[in-house]
Amino acid sequence: MNRFSLFFRNFLACTFHRKLAYVLHFALPIVSFLAMFLLLRVGESAAFAGTQAIGLVIYFTMVQAVIVVSQILRDREQGIQRRINVSPASPAVYVAGNGAAALLVLSGQVLAFVGFVSFIFPVDSGLGFWPLLAILLIFNITAVGFGFLICAVADSSSGAIMAANVVVLFSSLMGGAFFPVEFMGYNLRRLAIAFPQYWVMKAIHQVQAGLPPAECGLSLLILLLFGLLFLVAQGVIRRRSTSLA
Repeated sequence: MNRFSLFFRNFLACTFHRKLAYVLHFALPIVSFLAMFLLLRVGESAAFAGTQAIGLVIYFTMVQAVIVVSQILRDREQGIQRRINVSPASPAVYVAGNGAAALLVLSGQVLAFVGFVSFIFPVDSGLGFWPLLAILLIFNITAVGFGFLICAVADSSSGAIMAANVVVLFSSLMGGAFFPVEFMGYNLRRLAIAFPQYWVMKAIHQVQAGLPPAECGLSLLILLLFGLLFLVAQGVIRRRSTSLA
């Protein structure tokens, strides 16, 4: 437990060793939401503009998850991970400390964002404080799992961030984070369900429509399964990489 706490604090310190990180993780989602909302509000309803602006925040959440998790790759590049592997500390505890730090950073980001759009700049999007907070917190788990998967296949921290930008941009477009999937053709709509962004946006739409909690819960359960799938996949990839090394 002491080693986990040590790794956890170290990852947090590395994440915020530059003041710019506070802007990246806490101000950028809010500013991007405002810009997208005001742009869409010119010709659309507040509910539509608010929902699609949240999609942009979802995009940044996935990219920022990779940025935090990629500290593992930076440690490997600096030789720190090699020393950890030969120390009494378990590599699993090291990875768990990174994941917990990433979840805490993203949770703080979500809390700041939801508080802003609920109390400081209220948006009539049909979403209350608690439903939106719950949906985005659950999505954080998926985002962290995605971050671990990207870092498992990347050779460097910079490569992981570059790959994340490409993959997240494509999957956000296909998953309906930037515009509703109803605007797509039939085949593309069927393909959209393969991306986690589709399910988080679907959960948001279900809450807005006042559907029973069971239906919203199914979408959130699928989101959690995506996160589990990402974590299992990265574990398999890392194990194979270790055996080949």
